[in-house]
Amino acid sequence: MRKLLAISSVALMLLSCSTSEYKINGTIEGATDQMVVLKTMQDNELVAVDSTMMTNGKFEFVGSVEVPDIYAVDFKSPEDRLILFLENSNITISGNVDNIMSSEIKGSATQDLLLEFNQMQEELSGPMMEIQQKFQTAAMDGSLTPELEEQLRSEFMIENDKMMKSVKQFALDHTQSVLSAYITLTQLANQLSFQELDSIVSQFPKEIQTSPFVIALNEKLDIDKLTAVGQTFIDFTHPDPDGNMVTFSSVTGENYILLDFWAGWCAPCRQENPNLVNLYNQYKDKGFDIFGVSLDRRKQEWLDAIKDDELAWHQVSDVTGWENPVAKMYGVQSIPANLLISPEGKILAKNLRGEDLAKKLAELLD
Repeated sequence: MRKLLAISSVALMLLSCSTSEYKINGTIEGATDQMVVLKTMQDNELVAVDSTMMTNGKFEFVGSVEVPDIYAVDFKSPEDRLILFLENSNITISGNVDNIMSSEIKGSATQDLLLEFNQMQEELSGPMMEIQQKFQTAAMDGSLTPELEEQLRSEFMIENDKMMKSVKQFALDHTQSVLSAYITLTQLANQLSFQELDSIVSQFPKEIQTSPFVIALNEKLDIDKLTAVGQTFIDFTHPDPDGNMVTFSSVTGENYILLDFWAGWCAPCRQENPNLVNLYNQYKDKGFDIFGVSLDRRKQEWLDAIKDDELAWHQVSDVTGWENPVAKMYGVQSIPANLLISPEGKILAKNLRGEDLAKKLAELLD
Protein backbone atom coordinates (compact mmCIF):
# COMPACT_ATOMS: atom_id res chain seq x y z
CA MET A 1 0.00 0.00 0.00
CA ARG A 2 2.82 2.37 0.89
CA LYS A 3 4.51 1.54 -2.44
CA LEU A 4 1.26 2.27 -4.32
CA LEU A 5 0.92 5.62 -2.56
CA ALA A 6 4.51 6.49 -3.48
CA ILE A 7 3.86 5.69 -7.14
CA SER A 8 0.67 7.79 -7.08
CA SER A 9 2.57 10.70 -5.56
CA VAL A 10 5.19 10.57 -8.32
CA ALA A 11 2.46 10.48 -10.96
CA LEU A 12 0.79 13.53 -9.43
CA MET A 13 4.10 15.37 -9.40
CA LEU A 14 4.67 14.61 -13.07
CA LEU A 15 1.19 15.80 -13.94
CA SER A 16 1.64 18.99 -11.98
CA CYS A 17 4.92 19.74 -13.81
CA SER A 18 3.32 19.35 -17.24
CA THR A 19 0.70 21.67 -18.69
CA SER A 20 -1.90 21.45 -21.43
CA GLU A 21 -2.03 25.21 -21.91
CA TYR A 22 0.30 28.10 -22.47
CA LYS A 23 0.48 31.18 -20.30
CA ILE A 24 2.39 34.19 -21.58
CA ASN A 25 3.28 36.78 -18.98
CA GLY A 26 4.81 39.90 -20.47
CA THR A 27 6.47 42.94 -18.94
CA ILE A 28 7.56 45.83 -21.15
CA GLU A 29 9.21 48.59 -19.13
CA GLY A 30 8.17 52.12 -20.07
CA ALA A 31 5.26 50.98 -22.25
CA THR A 32 1.94 52.81 -22.31
CA ASP A 33 -1.43 51.14 -21.87
CA GLN A 34 -2.17 49.62 -25.27
CA MET A 35 -3.68 46.68 -27.09
CA VAL A 36 -1.41 43.63 -27.57
CA VAL A 37 -2.37 41.09 -30.24
CA LEU A 38 -1.34 37.43 -30.50
CA LYS A 39 -1.19 36.21 -34.10
CA THR A 40 -0.53 32.94 -35.91
CA MET A 41 0.42 32.19 -39.50
CA GLN A 42 -2.36 31.01 -41.82
CA ASP A 43 -1.92 30.79 -45.61
CA ASN A 44 1.26 32.89 -45.38
CA GLU A 45 -0.52 35.66 -43.48
CA LEU A 46 -0.51 36.57 -39.80
CA VAL A 47 -4.00 36.20 -38.35
CA ALA A 48 -5.08 37.44 -34.90
CA VAL A 49 -6.10 34.69 -32.48
CA ASP A 50 -6.24 36.69 -29.23
CA SER A 51 -5.82 40.20 -27.88
CA THR A 52 -5.48 41.83 -24.49
CA MET A 53 -4.91 45.26 -22.97
CA MET A 54 -1.43 45.94 -21.63
CA THR A 55 -1.67 47.87 -18.37
CA ASN A 56 1.35 49.45 -16.68
CA GLY A 57 3.57 47.53 -19.09
CA LYS A 58 2.11 44.12 -18.21
CA PHE A 59 0.00 41.74 -20.30
CA GLU A 60 -1.04 38.08 -20.29
CA PHE A 61 -2.28 35.48 -22.79
CA VAL A 62 -3.67 32.06 -21.87
CA GLY A 63 -4.63 29.30 -24.29
CA SER A 64 -3.43 26.03 -25.78
CA VAL A 65 -1.77 24.77 -28.94
CA GLU A 66 -1.78 21.24 -30.35
CA VAL A 67 1.91 21.40 -31.29
CA PRO A 68 4.54 24.14 -30.90
CA ASP A 69 4.19 26.69 -33.68
CA ILE A 70 5.42 30.13 -34.70
CA TYR A 71 3.36 33.00 -33.31
CA ALA A 72 3.76 36.76 -33.24
CA VAL A 73 3.06 39.23 -30.44
CA ASP A 74 2.15 42.60 -31.97
CA PHE A 75 2.32 45.87 -30.07
CA LYS A 76 1.24 49.39 -31.06
CA SER A 77 3.79 49.78 -33.88
CA PRO A 78 4.19 47.17 -36.67
CA GLU A 79 7.94 47.40 -36.11
CA ASP A 80 7.46 46.23 -32.52
CA ARG A 81 6.70 42.60 -33.27
CA LEU A 82 8.01 39.63 -31.34
CA ILE A 83 8.25 36.27 -33.11
CA LEU A 84 8.39 33.17 -30.93
CA PHE A 85 7.74 29.45 -30.88
CA LEU A 86 4.64 29.09 -28.73
CA GLU A 87 4.06 25.85 -26.84
CA ASN A 88 2.03 24.74 -23.83
CA SER A 89 4.25 26.06 -21.04
CA ASN A 90 4.71 29.09 -18.82
CA ILE A 91 6.41 31.71 -20.96
CA THR A 92 7.75 35.08 -19.84
CA ILE A 93 8.57 38.07 -22.03
CA SER A 94 10.72 40.82 -20.54
CA GLY A 95 11.74 43.92 -22.44
CA ASN A 96 11.89 47.69 -22.77
CA VAL A 97 9.66 49.91 -24.86
CA ASP A 98 12.73 51.43 -26.55
CA ASN A 99 13.66 48.09 -28.12
CA ILE A 100 10.81 45.62 -27.84
CA MET A 101 12.25 43.34 -30.52
CA SER A 102 15.20 42.58 -28.20
CA SER A 103 12.95 41.34 -25.42
CA GLU A 104 14.00 38.19 -23.58
CA ILE A 105 11.71 35.19 -24.04
CA LYS A 106 11.92 32.33 -21.53
CA GLY A 107 9.91 29.19 -20.82
CA SER A 108 9.56 27.71 -24.32
CA ALA A 109 11.92 24.79 -24.93
CA THR A 110 11.41 25.11 -28.71
CA GLN A 111 12.25 28.81 -28.55
CA ASP A 112 15.40 28.05 -26.53
CA LEU A 113 16.43 25.50 -29.14
CA LEU A 114 15.85 28.09 -31.88
CA LEU A 115 18.15 30.54 -30.09
CA GLU A 116 20.81 27.80 -29.91
CA PHE A 117 20.40 27.16 -33.64
CA ASN A 118 20.58 30.87 -34.48
CA GLN A 119 23.77 31.23 -32.46
CA MET A 120 25.34 28.31 -34.32
CA GLN A 121 24.43 29.87 -37.66
CA GLU A 122 25.76 33.25 -36.62
CA GLU A 123 29.13 31.73 -35.70
CA LEU A 124 29.33 29.76 -38.95
CA SER A 125 28.35 32.73 -41.10
CA GLY A 126 31.23 34.84 -39.75
CA PRO A 127 33.88 33.50 -42.19
CA MET A 128 31.40 33.79 -45.08
CA MET A 129 30.77 37.45 -44.30
CA GLU A 130 34.52 38.08 -44.17
CA ILE A 131 34.96 36.52 -47.61
CA GLN A 132 32.11 38.64 -48.99
CA GLN A 133 33.75 41.74 -47.52
CA LYS A 134 37.06 40.85 -49.19
CA PHE A 135 35.24 40.39 -52.49
CA GLN A 136 33.45 43.75 -52.23
CA THR A 137 36.63 45.59 -51.18
CA ALA A 138 38.63 44.11 -54.05
CA ALA A 139 35.86 44.90 -56.51
CA MET A 140 35.76 48.54 -55.38
CA ASP A 141 39.52 49.19 -55.33
CA GLY A 142 40.16 47.41 -58.62
CA SER A 143 42.27 44.57 -57.22
CA LEU A 144 39.74 41.83 -58.03
CA THR A 145 41.60 39.69 -60.56
CA PRO A 146 39.97 36.60 -62.10
CA GLU A 147 42.31 34.46 -59.99
CA LEU A 148 41.33 36.23 -56.76
CA GLU A 149 37.64 36.03 -57.66
CA GLU A 150 37.90 32.28 -58.24
CA GLN A 151 39.82 31.86 -54.96
CA LEU A 152 37.22 33.80 -52.97
CA ARG A 153 34.34 31.91 -54.58
CA SER A 154 36.02 28.61 -53.73
CA GLU A 155 36.59 29.69 -50.11
CA PHE A 156 32.99 30.84 -49.84
CA MET A 157 31.64 27.54 -51.14
CA ILE A 158 33.78 25.61 -48.64
CA GLU A 159 32.33 27.66 -45.76
CA ASN A 160 28.83 27.36 -47.21
CA ASP A 161 29.18 23.57 -47.34
CA LYS A 162 30.22 23.60 -43.67
CA MET A 163 27.11 25.62 -42.87
CA MET A 164 24.78 23.26 -44.73
CA LYS A 165 26.32 20.16 -43.10
CA SER A 166 25.92 21.73 -39.65
CA VAL A 167 22.30 22.71 -40.34
CA LYS A 168 21.51 19.20 -41.55
CA GLN A 169 23.18 17.65 -38.52
CA PHE A 170 21.27 19.97 -36.17
CA ALA A 171 18.00 18.91 -37.77
CA LEU A 172 18.96 15.24 -37.45
CA ASP A 173 19.99 15.66 -33.82
CA HIS A 174 16.65 17.22 -32.82
CA THR A 175 14.04 15.27 -34.80
CA GLN A 176 11.87 15.01 -31.67
CA SER A 177 11.31 18.77 -31.85
CA VAL A 178 9.08 20.76 -34.20
CA LEU A 179 12.08 23.01 -34.72
CA SER A 180 13.77 20.25 -36.72
CA ALA A 181 10.80 20.24 -39.11
CA TYR A 182 10.91 24.05 -39.32
CA ILE A 183 14.65 24.08 -40.13
CA THR A 184 14.28 21.23 -42.62
CA LEU A 185 11.42 22.95 -44.44
CA THR A 186 12.90 26.45 -44.55
CA GLN A 187 16.60 25.70 -45.07
CA LEU A 188 17.10 22.13 -46.27
CA ALA A 189 14.09 20.98 -48.28
CA ASN A 190 15.34 22.37 -51.58
CA GLN A 191 18.97 21.40 -50.95
CA LEU A 192 18.61 17.71 -50.09
CA SER A 193 17.95 14.70 -52.27
CA PHE A 194 14.70 12.81 -51.84
CA GLN A 195 16.50 10.13 -49.83
CA GLU A 196 18.22 12.65 -47.51
CA LEU A 197 14.99 14.54 -46.89
CA ASP A 198 13.07 11.34 -46.24
CA SER A 199 15.73 10.22 -43.75
CA ILE A 200 14.95 13.27 -41.60
CA VAL A 201 11.17 13.37 -41.99
CA SER A 202 10.80 9.66 -41.23
CA GLN A 203 12.24 10.28 -37.74
CA PHE A 204 9.59 12.80 -36.64
CA PRO A 205 7.47 11.30 -33.83
CA LYS A 206 3.69 11.04 -34.09
CA GLU A 207 3.33 13.84 -31.50
CA ILE A 208 4.39 16.46 -34.06
CA GLN A 209 2.81 14.98 -37.19
CA THR A 210 0.06 17.64 -37.12
CA SER A 211 2.61 20.47 -37.28
CA PRO A 212 2.15 22.51 -40.48
CA PHE A 213 5.90 22.16 -41.05
CA VAL A 214 5.72 18.35 -40.96
CA ILE A 215 2.60 18.34 -43.14
CA ALA A 216 4.34 20.56 -45.72
CA LEU A 217 7.41 18.32 -45.73
CA ASN A 218 5.32 15.19 -46.27
CA GLU A 219 3.51 16.91 -49.13
CA LYS A 220 6.86 17.81 -50.67
CA LEU A 221 8.07 14.23 -50.32
CA ASP A 222 4.93 12.98 -52.09
CA ILE A 223 5.65 15.33 -54.99
CA ASP A 224 9.37 14.59 -55.00
CA LYS A 225 8.62 10.88 -55.18
CA LEU A 226 6.69 11.45 -58.41
CA THR A 227 9.33 13.76 -59.88
CA ALA A 228 12.48 11.98 -58.69
CA VAL A 229 15.30 11.07 -61.06
CA GLY A 230 14.26 7.91 -62.89
CA GLN A 231 10.53 8.69 -62.88
CA THR A 232 8.51 9.41 -66.02
CA PHE A 233 7.66 13.09 -66.48
CA ILE A 234 4.17 14.36 -65.55
CA ASP A 235 2.32 15.64 -68.59
CA PHE A 236 0.47 18.97 -68.72
CA THR A 237 -1.15 21.43 -71.11
CA HIS A 238 -0.53 25.17 -70.94
CA PRO A 239 -1.03 28.33 -73.09
CA ASP A 240 1.81 29.67 -75.23
CA PRO A 241 2.38 33.44 -75.82
CA ASP A 242 -0.33 33.42 -78.52
CA GLY A 243 -2.86 31.71 -76.27
CA ASN A 244 -2.62 28.35 -78.02
CA MET A 245 -2.78 25.34 -75.69
CA VAL A 246 0.40 23.25 -75.88
CA THR A 247 0.72 19.78 -74.38
CA PHE A 248 4.20 18.99 -73.13
CA SER A 249 4.14 15.39 -74.40
CA SER A 250 3.56 16.70 -77.93
CA VAL A 251 7.18 17.88 -78.07
CA THR A 252 8.79 14.93 -76.25
CA GLY A 253 9.95 11.58 -77.59
CA GLU A 254 12.81 12.56 -79.90
CA ASN A 255 15.12 14.94 -78.04
CA TYR A 256 16.57 15.43 -74.60
CA ILE A 257 14.40 18.23 -73.23
CA LEU A 258 15.16 20.68 -70.45
CA LEU A 259 11.90 21.57 -68.68
CA ASP A 260 12.85 25.04 -67.43
CA PHE A 261 10.93 26.99 -64.77
CA TRP A 262 11.76 30.69 -64.82
CA ALA A 263 10.26 34.23 -64.87
CA GLY A 264 11.01 37.61 -66.39
CA TRP A 265 11.23 39.18 -62.92
CA CYS A 266 13.72 36.55 -61.67
CA ALA A 267 17.26 37.97 -61.80
CA PRO A 268 19.06 34.59 -61.39
CA CYS A 269 16.87 33.19 -64.20
CA ARG A 270 17.79 36.05 -66.50
CA GLN A 271 21.47 35.58 -65.64
CA GLU A 272 21.23 31.90 -66.58
CA ASN A 273 19.38 32.54 -69.86
CA PRO A 274 22.52 33.43 -71.92
CA ASN A 275 24.01 30.08 -70.92
CA LEU A 276 20.81 28.31 -72.02
CA VAL A 277 20.83 30.20 -75.31
CA ASN A 278 24.44 29.13 -76.00
CA LEU A 279 23.73 25.48 -75.15
CA TYR A 280 20.51 25.49 -77.17
CA ASN A 281 22.32 26.84 -80.23
CA GLN A 282 25.15 24.36 -79.73
CA TYR A 283 23.00 21.25 -79.35
CA LYS A 284 19.61 21.95 -80.96
CA ASP A 285 20.62 20.02 -84.10
CA LYS A 286 22.10 17.17 -82.06
CA GLY A 287 18.96 16.22 -80.12
CA PHE A 288 18.48 18.90 -77.46
CA ASP A 289 15.46 21.12 -76.85
CA ILE A 290 14.14 23.40 -74.09
CA PHE A 291 10.59 23.91 -72.86
CA GLY A 292 10.09 26.99 -70.69
CA VAL A 293 7.36 27.42 -68.07
CA SER A 294 7.15 31.00 -66.82
CA LEU A 295 6.02 32.01 -63.34
CA ASP A 296 5.33 35.59 -64.40
CA ARG A 297 2.23 37.50 -63.33
CA ARG A 298 2.33 40.13 -66.05
CA LYS A 299 2.16 38.83 -69.60
CA GLN A 300 4.00 41.75 -71.15
CA GLU A 301 6.93 41.31 -68.74
CA TRP A 302 7.08 37.66 -69.79
CA LEU A 303 6.96 38.50 -73.51
CA ASP A 304 9.58 41.24 -73.15
CA ALA A 305 11.94 38.85 -71.37
CA ILE A 306 11.53 36.23 -74.13
CA LYS A 307 12.39 38.87 -76.74
CA ASP A 308 15.21 40.57 -74.85
CA ASP A 309 16.94 37.30 -73.91
CA GLU A 310 16.34 35.81 -77.41
CA LEU A 311 14.72 32.63 -76.14
CA ALA A 312 13.91 30.68 -79.30
CA TRP A 313 12.40 27.58 -77.71
CA HIS A 314 8.87 26.63 -76.58
CA GLN A 315 7.38 28.91 -73.92
CA VAL A 316 4.15 28.53 -71.93
CA SER A 317 2.54 30.30 -68.97
CA ASP A 318 -0.84 30.94 -67.44
CA VAL A 319 0.60 34.14 -65.91
CA THR A 320 -0.41 33.25 -62.35
CA GLY A 321 3.02 33.50 -60.74
CA TRP A 322 3.60 31.07 -57.89
CA GLU A 323 0.05 29.76 -58.28
CA ASN A 324 1.11 28.12 -61.55
CA PRO A 325 -0.28 24.54 -61.42
CA VAL A 326 2.64 23.04 -63.36
CA ALA A 327 5.16 24.47 -60.88
CA LYS A 328 3.09 23.06 -58.01
CA MET A 329 2.81 19.71 -59.78
CA TYR A 330 6.61 19.51 -60.01
CA GLY A 331 7.18 20.84 -56.50
CA VAL A 332 8.98 23.98 -57.65
CA GLN A 333 9.58 26.27 -54.66
CA SER A 334 12.34 28.47 -56.08
CA ILE A 335 13.51 29.47 -59.54
CA PRO A 336 15.41 28.93 -61.73
CA ALA A 337 14.57 25.23 -61.56
CA ASN A 338 14.71 22.56 -64.25
CA LEU A 339 14.46 18.86 -65.10
CA LEU A 340 16.38 17.14 -67.89
CA ILE A 341 14.16 14.56 -69.60
CA SER A 342 15.29 11.76 -71.90
CA PRO A 343 13.71 10.88 -75.27
CA GLU A 344 12.11 7.94 -73.41
CA GLY A 345 10.40 10.37 -71.06
CA LYS A 346 12.49 9.63 -67.96
CA ILE A 347 13.80 12.34 -65.64
CA LEU A 348 17.60 12.16 -65.89
CA ALA A 349 18.67 15.05 -63.65
CA LYS A 350 17.31 18.06 -61.78
CA ASN A 351 18.47 21.65 -61.43
CA LEU A 352 21.52 21.49 -63.68
CA ARG A 353 22.87 24.96 -64.44
CA GLY A 354 25.94 26.57 -65.93
CA GLU A 355 28.92 24.26 -66.29
CA ASP A 356 27.03 21.29 -64.82
CA LEU A 357 24.41 21.42 -67.57
CA ALA A 358 27.09 21.88 -70.24
CA LYS A 359 28.99 18.82 -69.00
CA LYS A 360 25.83 16.69 -68.94
CA LEU A 361 24.84 17.65 -72.47
CA ALA A 362 28.39 17.00 -73.72
CA GLU A 363 28.24 13.58 -72.09
CA LEU A 364 24.92 12.78 -73.78
CA LEU A 365 25.26 14.41 -77.18
CA ASP A 366 28.89 15.03 -78.14
